Amino acid sequence: MDRLLASSAYGERMAIEWLDVSRFADTYGRHEDHDSLTWPYRDWVIRAFNDNLPYDQFVTWQTAGDMLPAPTQDMYLATAFNRLVQQSNEAGSNEEEFRCEHVADRMRTNGIAFLGISLGCARCHDHKFDPIAQRDYYAISAFLANVDELG
Repeated sequence: MDRLLASSAYGERMAIEWLDVSRFADTYGRHEDHDSLTWPYRDWVIRAFNDNLPYDQFVTWQTAGDMLPAPTQDMYLATAFNRLVQQSNEAGSNEEEFRCEHVADRMRTNGIAFLGISLGCARCHDHKFDPIAQRDYYAISAFLANVDELG
């Protein structure tokens, strides 16, 4: 990562910012904090920026690259965007609770990354001036609930 931070290439700087948006981390992000081997996704993001992958493909591949006709390895790899949620492997974890939190995390991240808005309020209720109603929140989250949690 130091090599990337020291780089002056525009694509690599933008890739680092995108990795922040996508919640990229090298560990689970919890108290047990085991390694999370997601570096292939990081390398894909850097390649995508450096190769000037068109934005519509960049978004589509990360959102549903595995569902496209004849997906390539890069298309599968890009879908890690929706799998970079905080993980837990502690005994007694409630799988359904974590699945619901993972869906909420995907909603939050997709809202910020692709829509430029926060979707957090709509998880619980409607606001008169919010662009996304609670009904729409759960309609969108149904799509993001179909991610294979085991990757």
